[in-house]
Amino acid sequence: MEKNYKIRPVRVEDFVDFIKWWKFYDHCDVPTSDLLPNGGLGGLAIEIDGKVIAGSFMYLTNSAMGYLDFLISDPEYKSKDKYNMIWDLQETCTANLIKQGCRIVWAMTSYDHLAEMAGKIGHDVLEDKYHVMYTHKKVYDDLTKNIENEQDTQQENL
Repeated sequence: MEKNYKIRPVRVEDFVDFIKWWKFYDHCDVPTSDLLPNGGLGGLAIEIDGKVIAGSFMYLTNSAMGYLDFLISDPEYKSKDKYNMIWDLQETCTANLIKQGCRIVWAMTSYDHLAEMAGKIGHDVLEDKYHVMYTHKKVYDDLTKNIENEQDTQQENL
């Protein structure tokens, strides 16, 4: 089957759609560019006839492990090839991370059908349920305030 789409680097203009989609799915707060790799340009997107329909972001770490996150797709794109294209996107992101020196690439999903598809194409999928814990908003603000207060106290003691 010939591909009717291309996978290309994320562009700044893609974020008009990405932000709308992240808000639609309402899984988490819309990530700001400082939370995305390379200021938001460290990802790949699927494009069909000049229209972006999905994107994913590739994180390099200070080890030989990479991470994929903030996968997003157009909720109005209903073609039955959508999930195969998304997996092609994820596999291309994985290959890019491996080319950059990663030995392990991991991702998480709350969607059972995506986990099942990953298993079918040869990925290890843990059956254990995980709780994702992360600092965001209040915790980040509180920690930042505490760090700033400590720095102010240190300055006063000098």
